[in-house]
Amino acid sequence: MLQGLELIISLIAVFIGATVMGTVSFGLALVVAPVLLIFLDPHSVVIIANLLIVILLAMVFIKVRKHLQISQLYGMLSGGLCAVPVGVFALKIANPSVLRILIGILILILGVSLLFKSEIALARSKKSGFFFGFLGSLSITSLSIGGPVAAAYVIAQKQSPNSMRASLSFFFLTTYTLGFILYFLTGLIDIKSVINTALLIPGLIAGFLVANLIVNKINADTFRYVAIGLILIGGSVLLLREILSL
Repeated sequence: MLQGLELIISLIAVFIGATVMGTVSFGLALVVAPVLLIFLDPHSVVIIANLLIVILLAMVFIKVRKHLQISQLYGMLSGGLCAVPVGVFALKIANPSVLRILIGILILILGVSLLFKSEIALARSKKSGFFFGFLGSLSITSLSIGGPVAAAYVIAQKQSPNSMRASLSFFFLTTYTLGFILYFLTGLIDIKSVINTALLIPGLIAGFLVANLIVNKINADTFRYVAIGLILIGGSVLLLREILSL
């Protein structure tokens, strides 16, 4: 269980991650997971990060729900829901090293393409929603880091900042809900993870409040570059973590 200095450091990480995610609707795990991995085992980190994300996304979605364009998410949601059992199974028994490397490379390719405003035919096609939803959900449920994949697809659809926040928060809430049902049924959720999550909620709420103060001051271009920056960081974190573990 987190306590003392471990808890203080973790609260600071959650505060920063919640500020980021409260602004662009993804990115909390990119900040929180590397810190929690210093103190906790990988399975617990995935569960705690995902629990925190669900709580925060619920608050974000309530705020931006009127901007949701559900008709643009059918393919993405279908792919995401299909991937959840696979991701939970991978977290339960598989070594996800190869998956992390492949996803990390894909994230970097997508991020660089978006940064230079390259036309990504696959991402711009609404028919590709199933693919991006599947890959994003797979990495969410097995690694806790899947936001960059889903965000790459939503950015390519050229949605407004609030529509993007609504789309991502709704997609993640839907897939996480199914994910937690399967986490519970497979015995991946334990009481220590729930207690640690509860201890970190104050940092989560503080970060969300700060995000509310700054999100409306960000114009569309700034929002886009912040999101792309997080996509690139996400891919780099995945690859670097795997390289260092070799």
